[in-house]
Amino acid sequence: MQQMRWLLLFLLILGRGIASAQPDTVNVPHSTNGWYLTAHGTIRVLVIFCELDYDKTPSRDPQPNGADHWPKGKLPLWADELFDPHPAPAYLGRITRYYHDMSLGRYTMLGDYIDTVFTIRESEHPTLGNVHSIGSLAVKEANKMDALRTKHGLGIADFDRWKRGGQPGKPKREGPDSPHSYDHVMVITRNSGLTHNQGSVDPGSPGKLFGFESDSQSRFGGMYGMPFEILQHEYNHMLFGGNNFHSGGGNANIFTRYFLCMQGGWSMMGGSNSALLTGNAWDRRRLGWTAPDSPYPIAARDAQGQIVNADLDPLMGDTGVFILRDFMSTGDALRVKLPHLSSTEYPQFLWLENHQTSRRNGKLSDAFHYEHVDPCVKGAVPGIYAFVQVDREKMSGTDIFGGQSDYFRAVPASGFHDYLLRGDTIRYECLWPGPTAPLVQRKSHGNALTGGSELEIVLFDTGQDELKGIPPRIIVDNGAFQDASLFFGNARQAFVPGIHAGLGLGTNPPLANMLTWTNTQGRPLHKSAGPDNRTVHLTDIAIDLVEQRGDGGIVVRVARNRVRITGEARFCADSIVLHRPIDRELPALQAERGATIRIDRSITPTRADKPERTGAKRWWSHATRFTLIDGARMRFDEKATLSLENGSVLHLLTGSSIDLHKKARIKLDPDSRIVLHGDALVRGTRKQLRKLKRSGRMQHMP
Repeated sequence: MQQMRWLLLFLLILGRGIASAQPDTVNVPHSTNGWYLTAHGTIRVLVIFCELDYDKTPSRDPQPNGADHWPKGKLPLWADELFDPHPAPAYLGRITRYYHDMSLGRYTMLGDYIDTVFTIRESEHPTLGNVHSIGSLAVKEANKMDALRTKHGLGIADFDRWKRGGQPGKPKREGPDSPHSYDHVMVITRNSGLTHNQGSVDPGSPGKLFGFESDSQSRFGGMYGMPFEILQHEYNHMLFGGNNFHSGGGNANIFTRYFLCMQGGWSMMGGSNSALLTGNAWDRRRLGWTAPDSPYPIAARDAQGQIVNADLDPLMGDTGVFILRDFMSTGDALRVKLPHLSSTEYPQFLWLENHQTSRRNGKLSDAFHYEHVDPCVKGAVPGIYAFVQVDREKMSGTDIFGGQSDYFRAVPASGFHDYLLRGDTIRYECLWPGPTAPLVQRKSHGNALTGGSELEIVLFDTGQDELKGIPPRIIVDNGAFQDASLFFGNARQAFVPGIHAGLGLGTNPPLANMLTWTNTQGRPLHKSAGPDNRTVHLTDIAIDLVEQRGDGGIVVRVARNRVRITGEARFCADSIVLHRPIDRELPALQAERGATIRIDRSITPTRADKPERTGAKRWWSHATRFTLIDGARMRFDEKATLSLENGSVLHLLTGSSIDLHKKARIKLDPDSRIVLHGDALVRGTRKQLRKLKRSGRMQHMP
């Protein structure tokens, strides 16, 4: 994992701009204009390949004899696989193809390379040890040539399509500089301290190359193969912003993030810890990469196949049937605003994308990170891939490059759980063999609201007043042993119609907002207060997976008045609020015959400070406070059960109630209780109510 990237980057946080329905993208910074480089049109990159000769200290050479993919003293075998040099009807270069696919044709990144490898000798360059000075050293070696000579015979004018001096968020001016300036110079080394999958980027020049400076530069290590992941990640900084844009598996522990633990997932700002190699719909919206036929930044099709705005607020009536075609090919996506968050809290949105995967859509990046490396990684399957966006909604203004990292949290179909440590360390074999602590997943420990997932670094108590993160490599799932490196993607994380019903009240994963805890290495930024989200809001909103059609389109329904729960649902969070459905005649929650509602305390940490002890247990969460708002009702049908556990408290505010079938049950442990406020009621048989009153665990407040 590339945790220590050096970037000559800085954040522009100059106050707050005012967003409008039609923002001024010329005079006011706008994300679609890119950070330091353009995010639209065509750009051409000049690549320099080099190797280091440690002629003074040979022991420092990480790869003294070269490799099959990159023989010593020669160009890498994949040199022609990076970029296409010229515009074409179809692209073959992996990087060119990646940007063309991600941008839906709105961004073309071409490239060519100097047709020789340069050797940088330690005896001639005392600064060889500074890996981020490799660019300037490579330029010095290249200047020993008589003139620029690329594989495809291009000259300086071919690499100067945009004027230098592009400002963050401002329009980039197309046209050559006078004198010329390369738009971007990229140096790739065979055996430097960058080794492999490490690198950096900055808006600057490595020095005059054949008499001309450059607008921007980057440098990467390619010791084990084409450095595709780090190359696109670092270059994407020039489009999105600084280190605070690390997300989707591209973050490092040193950066401030919105969630308590580090996230995996997928994004153009992802990296070595990503699952899917593709970007996501937020990335496209941020850069203005909409489909040519779409009048909306977020679009799908309705039941009749007509294009519609797919940026939905169900509380405002945005419901109905939507068709999501393949995301990579069409740009279709659905975004649902998660309800009841106040204006002083971070907004949250649930995104749905239909990934038909590379086997069907031909998009190379639409695959799990390592599915072609090791058969232990169960390859991506066609289905809905979901994630939640926190904050990062503003696209126009002087502060659009601010904010924190890890602003996405993947929502895998496999759900969220309170994982336990088995207590031993064993060797995993999937991908890179090594020792790890197996995680135990039990059906009884499903924790839809605050549990950990397979696509994030799960946190555990070390017993020393600190938390330790463990990636889910080996999971013992209800007794089934899985060495599958689920953290890097697994087929069971996709929502597949016919297998998964959808998301809603009581499902795992749920349709609900998430707790945030903005922090740097566990140190809170807001001390568990706003704008962090510290309450989970439960509603009647649901998303149904209706069908997957033969052409790959997936039909989904966004609906309301979904209040019924079957089976078992476990609700854990510091604070939970149950809201009334749109149909006021319905209960807010109905536990059907035989269903069990458990209100419990989260074993998974919800904060990283002030652990609490209850007996022999230590908790990094508060006991759950579950609140029925005014007018909300809970109904428990025959043989349904309400269970309050581990000190949980159920508050019924004035006007709310619980209705118990005569054969329903309420179970409270000694530390849990029900609190009735004002005229709130629990309606049941005399026997049911007498038992609650005698236990002293049902209290009345004025």
